[in-house]
Amino acid sequence: MDKVLLLYSGGLDTSVMVKWIQQEMKKEVVTLTLNIGNSNLDEIREKALSLGVSDAIVMDVKNEFAEKYIKKEILADGMYEGYPLSTAIARPLMAEKAVYYAGEYGCGTIAHGSTGKGNDQVRFEVTAKAIDENINVIAPVRDWNMNRPDEINYAKKYGIKVPKDGKYSVDENIWGRSAEGSTIENIANPLENDVYEWVTPLEETGNGETIDIEFEKGIPKMINGAEYGLEELVEKMNVIAGRNGIGLVNHMEDRVTGIKSHEVYEVPGAMAILYAHKMIESLTLNKYELDLKEYMDNQWSNFAYNGLWYDPVMEHINQFESSLNNYVNGKIKLKLYKGNMVMKSIESDNSVYNYEKISYDNSNFNQDSARGFIDIYKNNTVYTNNARKQKIKVIQ
Repeated sequence: MDKVLLLYSGGLDTSVMVKWIQQEMKKEVVTLTLNIGNSNLDEIREKALSLGVSDAIVMDVKNEFAEKYIKKEILADGMYEGYPLSTAIARPLMAEKAVYYAGEYGCGTIAHGSTGKGNDQVRFEVTAKAIDENINVIAPVRDWNMNRPDEINYAKKYGIKVPKDGKYSVDENIWGRSAEGSTIENIANPLENDVYEWVTPLEETGNGETIDIEFEKGIPKMINGAEYGLEELVEKMNVIAGRNGIGLVNHMEDRVTGIKSHEVYEVPGAMAILYAHKMIESLTLNKYELDLKEYMDNQWSNFAYNGLWYDPVMEHINQFESSLNNYVNGKIKLKLYKGNMVMKSIESDNSVYNYEKISYDNSNFNQDSARGFIDIYKNNTVYTNNARKQKIKVIQ
């Protein structure tokens, strides 16, 4: 009997998939569950085994996610249409592990729980094929046109416990939490407060707080003088920024599939870290570096969002981002207050800011040279305007 490796969350969709693959495809199932946020691995493993899978693999990969994925996003100021990418950068890690364990367990097919409307099907399948072009990938919800009532009836038929799922469809990892479906789909209505889990609604926040964040080669290393690994630092920033109303993103999003969707993200730690990172960049990089970096940041974000994490161009972009971030060292003090972030102070040994030159209290800058500079600088604009004015007169 051929084996299928199923990326298993423990929810209704993937639990039904276990039985469906066993009964309809007549294949043995191995499940793989990755904890990138707060999954109860023991509970999920026991549920998978109770469904008759031949093996249930569970792994805590939060640290690997932070070091290999979140770190790259911080260096590249990864934002898509105004929000930090969280789900998008977790899918390549999941696909990578799926291909690896499919090989280890002799599985010729990988299965995932994405629908045909979303982005994740692209991210899973392009990544898997980029790693192993010969691997077969199926998406039962999409491929067999499953709907929720049918799934519930199928679950009851095979004695699968139907969980009382939450109101929204939620995806969560340490870098962010997304919510969609239910009342969120009706864009004429305001968000209901029950969508909030990580971010405190603005009207419930306190008087704010001031924090220090210190960066080394573009990566946050310390909060308020205490050093943390990236995984722990992100989780601490989620709490600090979230209780101050930072990081709720409520917007319209353009999916890979051409559908415009209404999405809600809670990304408190990510928003605060990326804001602080960009401020340190503005202090330590010059105009030409910043201009080019902005373009490359946008390219990085689009490739990551569109499921092209393993495209070779990403290696070149990541090398560029890493190179520039060698100079992004320093400390920033931020005031967090009711959804706002304000820089209180900033410092760096790599600062390009020159107080002696910019200050109006001294004469270290030779102002007389400005006249000659302008006299040459104006030429392109002035000569072009003069030429076109003359041509217009001739035509008239």
